[in-house]
Amino acid sequence: MRKILPIIVFLLAFGSLSVVAQSGSIASLWKGVGGKSKWNATDFILFTANGNDSHYLQNGRRFLINKKTGECRFEGRTMNNQNIVVLFNYKTEKLLRYFVNGKEEKKHDVDILASFKQVNEQFLRDASLLFLPTLMDRPDTRVGKVSSKIINAEKLHAVSFQLKDNFIAGDMLFNADDGFIRQLIDKEGNAFYVNGYKDIGGGLFLPTIFKNLQHADRNTTFTTVAAFTDMEAAKFENL
Repeated sequence: MRKILPIIVFLLAFGSLSVVAQSGSIASLWKGVGGKSKWNATDFILFTANGNDSHYLQNGRRFLINKKTGECRFEGRTMNNQNIVVLFNYKTEKLLRYFVNGKEEKKHDVDILASFKQVNEQFLRDASLLFLPTLMDRPDTRVGKVSSKIINAEKLHAVSFQLKDNFIAGDMLFNADDGFIRQLIDKEGNAFYVNGYKDIGGGLFLPTIFKNLQHADRNTTFTTVAAFTDMEAAKFENL
């Protein structure tokens, strides 16, 4: 028993150090974003996405969201050149209204529901990249141990992670000094160089470029990202 006790104490101390390291990593990522309080104070975000291996929606797809309620307005064009506007809630995954070329369709139609499912899934994939620094602090995100690596003469922290519903899982490399993500390696081994941090308003910064040097069709860019504190309710209710 005397020999076992020191081992238990060591394991407890090691576990505590791991938790501290993870907490420090999360704090660094929030620093890169501009602060958790600023993120929480921002209710509405508009972004335009391109790429991200989208097979149903064309580039230039636009999402306007209410972070608190989950309300979302999508405007874009399908691959068969239909202009659609979809009003839904991404938290409840509930379709509210669906318009094709300016005409409202029955939201319980099988084809409309199938289209909405693809729009919602594309939103989640796009948002998982754009909001990645903030999602690391969610209770349903699994975060592994933190290690250090030297890449291109820069000291980076590396941490494994898995987001809810497994939309993104893999390894993230970031600079602990500025809190900016430098590289993302997904579970399939695809490496993305991350940059293009932009001030989206109110002192918030988000990464807008995810570049895959091996597969250009897997690149993702966010050409427009803007934060708002107020938004007219009609944006989430009407065409």
